[in-house]
Amino acid sequence: MSKTISGFSKLTKEEKIDWLAKTYFNNQPEIIQTITQYWNVDDKLQQLHDDFIENTISNFYMPYGIAPNFIINGRSYVIPMVVEESSVVAAASLVAKFWSTRGGFKTEVVSTTKIGQVHFIHSGDKNELKNYFNQQKTELYAATASITKNMEKRGGGILDIQLVDKTDKLANYYQLHVTFETKDSMGANFINSCLEAIARAFRKDDIEIVMSILSNYVPECLVKAEVSCKVEELDGENPEKFAQKFEQAVKIAEIEPYRAVTHNKGIMNGIDAVVLATGNDFRAIEAGAHAYASKDGQYKSLTHCEVKNGVFRFWIEIPLALGTVGGLTALHPMAKLSLDMMQKPSARILMQIIAAAGLAQNFAALRALTTKGIQHGHMKMHLMNILNQHKATNEEKEVVAAYFEDRTASHSAVVEKLNELRKPKIKWIDFLNEDKVRDTLTSLKTDKKPLFGRMNGQQMVEHLSLVTQIANGNWKVDMYVSDEKSARRKPFLHTDNELQVGFKAPFLSEDPTPLNFNSMEEAINDLLNQVQFFEKVFTETPNRTVVHPFFGELDYEYWKKFQVKHFTHHFKQFGLV
Repeated sequence: MSKTISGFSKLTKEEKIDWLAKTYFNNQPEIIQTITQYWNVDDKLQQLHDDFIENTISNFYMPYGIAPNFIINGRSYVIPMVVEESSVVAAASLVAKFWSTRGGFKTEVVSTTKIGQVHFIHSGDKNELKNYFNQQKTELYAATASITKNMEKRGGGILDIQLVDKTDKLANYYQLHVTFETKDSMGANFINSCLEAIARAFRKDDIEIVMSILSNYVPECLVKAEVSCKVEELDGENPEKFAQKFEQAVKIAEIEPYRAVTHNKGIMNGIDAVVLATGNDFRAIEAGAHAYASKDGQYKSLTHCEVKNGVFRFWIEIPLALGTVGGLTALHPMAKLSLDMMQKPSARILMQIIAAAGLAQNFAALRALTTKGIQHGHMKMHLMNILNQHKATNEEKEVVAAYFEDRTASHSAVVEKLNELRKPKIKWIDFLNEDKVRDTLTSLKTDKKPLFGRMNGQQMVEHLSLVTQIANGNWKVDMYVSDEKSARRKPFLHTDNELQVGFKAPFLSEDPTPLNFNSMEEAINDLLNQVQFFEKVFTETPNRTVVHPFFGELDYEYWKKFQVKHFTHHFKQFGLV
């Protein structure tokens, strides 16, 4: 069956889902259920989301968190963040609180100029092209008058139009390089509309327009954020050493591209999260930031650090073309909420808030890397993801979280601990509790068949008595256990693990030992007497040790641990626990 379809966009949402389920999922009902369960119960709100893009069939949820305690230029902020990666929001929050008592973040907008270009080919005389451009420049502004009128009222518009010769890089290639001020708007539609109007006005027979488009590289739409304090205020056991290592880590990212890429990715963890929360274009921000990191011909760190005269300084300089009006910021209710949460910032203020978030994220990452290592904190935050993946209960989450409070929470370690919790709880037999042992064994019949093994009920009771006699010194078993084997085996007695089904000490015969007593009652009495004698001989000689035929030389505590496991093993053999 062909998987190609015509007229797909004209299908209803339900028809699109039915086609998808039938064509790619063999009509599995759970596929449709998964898709539809993420629809909003408010039909109008769902329709709003459906209209954001084309061929919408559902919503893809992302966590929406908040990072409090940011002090930026003396003003308090709580910053919304949309991100799926654990530890990002927590790291930003912790760093914000750390710097809130050290002067907070100092930020400034360096410039807000945005860029668009008309790319064209001209094979004629260069001087004639320059003359034509100069003659037409006024007309180019005029061609955009109807578009720029409202923007100019807000203080924005076209700042300049320049002719750029790029023929040394590509034959006959030129640009009209146009700079814009778009105020609180990100301005993509405004810029592209202006560029297309300029291209139409500039076109003539010997000028071939290739394309007209804004640039997401905006090195003149720049913001700076900084934190600083005295080195001794950095806290920790050795703040001077920390400052030195921190500075070295940044300098490594300034000269080593392999490190710089990961370094800047961490910065963008914080930046993208706020950009997404405000309905701005994180892809444009990412592209522009990475281009700026390469502006000197080599990819470098976007942040910088200096430790000088006892003062620690850490700062970022990054291009951020953002908007607080128009586009998704005006349509998406959560984007509007995000802006309201940050006290309805202008685009300039939003640039500063987001730069601070990126700097905070980078500080958190570098602090972790140069102290405990990145995995220590990251895996703790990832812990809940692992637990949710394995459907942990709230009680299990509490126990596992407490266990990893001072341990590294690797994925395998978390799963191992969770599996340990989920093991059936072992009801260990207290073999020293005479009444309990007697009550339990009284119900056992002499010829009772086992759940595993070959002994009957009374043979099992007499076997427990016989092994206890080894500890008591009443039965000498001629077995040698080397120190090496004993050292390897004895730690098992400290664990919560049971003796495995099929475990058989080498001194025992293959067939069950013939009965020594005429009744189960006599066998039980003998066992309890042997246990009493066990207590007596070790009480009288506390430092006494006796060789176990498998585990080697054992003292009283080790023998007790073995007896608990041994009694439990055989009680389970007959379903008594």
